[in-house]
Amino acid sequence: MAGGAFVFKNLDEVLKDFKVTGQAIEQGVQIGIMRAGLAVERQAKLNFQGTRSYEKKVSKKTGNAWLRITPPRHVGGSGPNTVTGNLKRSIHTTTRTGFGTYIAEISASMVYARAVEQGLRQNPSVKYPYLEPAALMLIRNGTVQRVFVTAIKEKLRG
Repeated sequence: MAGGAFVFKNLDEVLKDFKVTGQAIEQGVQIGIMRAGLAVERQAKLNFQGTRSYEKKVSKKTGNAWLRITPPRHVGGSGPNTVTGNLKRSIHTTTRTGFGTYIAEISASMVYARAVEQGLRQNPSVKYPYLEPAALMLIRNGTVQRVFVTAIKEKLRG
């Protein structure tokens, strides 16, 4: 072994193991990117604030119970309010892969989603971001990396 030569007597088995391991890593990455995207989606939905309040009332005349609903209004804070819940429900995660690229795309399908996140062109100071803060929070506290690595480890073990 002075010349640095290696002799593999079981090269076929070694190459087969590399291929199996590579496939497991590939599957783990795909699962990890989806789980990371779903974690960001979940946090973005948590960034919304509720605005309606419900109060049970009883009629003094008839004694019948009824529900008093306070109309939606902006309650302040940094996140958007939930009025109908349409924007919140429209947030979804999709993944794309190809040529060694793995993308988790978290987006909202409502027409006004961009205006809420980034502000209107006429008044960019009025904005209530929900997606970007969710992604930054989970990246900074290590949740995205932890979810991603865990998925790869699970595939390598099993």
